Amino acid sequence: MKHGVKRLSKYALPAFLMVGLVAFLIADAQVALAQESVQRVISVTGQAEIYVKPDVATVSFGVETNGATAREAQQLNAAAMKKVIDALQAQGIAKEDIQTSNFSLYPVYETQPVADRLYGRQVLSGYRCNNTVNVRIKDIGNVGSIIDAAISAGATNVNNIAFGVLDSKKYEDEMLAQAVVNARHKAEIIARAAGVNISGILKISDGYVSVSTLRAAYKLGDRAPESSPIEPGEVSIVGTVRVEFTF
Repeated sequence: MKHGVKRLSKYALPAFLMVGLVAFLIADAQVALAQESVQRVISVTGQAEIYVKPDVATVSFGVETNGATAREAQQLNAAAMKKVIDALQAQGIAKEDIQTSNFSLYPVYETQPVADRLYGRQVLSGYRCNNTVNVRIKDIGNVGSIIDAAISAGATNVNNIAFGVLDSKKYEDEMLAQAVVNARHKAEIIARAAGVNISGILKISDGYVSVSTLRAAYKLGDRAPESSPIEPGEVSIVGTVRVEFTF
């Protein structure tokens, strides 16, 4: 019986070593294949851009008023802003295209000198009220005249003139598709220079589209007597996507 156990042990150890060696070689081969797969990738960023004529503009109109009391400043502001909104609607702006974006009412202090103090003292001088509305203008050919009408009605500041595209979805989809084509083109140039061939796509990262609008601040002090010259120019729509190609 003992003789049989010794004979079994004699063959068990080499067999165990052989199994371990095979497992090690398989694991090593898997690591090598994984490393080779990771290394054989060309990562590129595809981009496409188009310039289109804008068909919508947004402008911020503000009214600032001052009063001896908070109620007076607010009431003066409400009356002034109503005149501005009425003037905008008279220019064909729909009610739903006028939206309040900011309203503030706060005390105003002034410094009065005091004989025994270096910095004087703060004294309440009144209250100031600001109200701003964002206006969407679909007839961009009349942006200048609409601005003039708002100023004539009592708007004290005009800011953030921006041009855009109402229905930019069709351009966005087109730019994303062209961005993928651009990514493929870049990858093929790189692969050709490296002496390899593209074999497939490993990963495509979710692309994004940016629509740049032209923005400007309009200062009332610079306004000429004639209608304000506003040039819409063009809007840039850019599509970007990240693609990893295998070779």
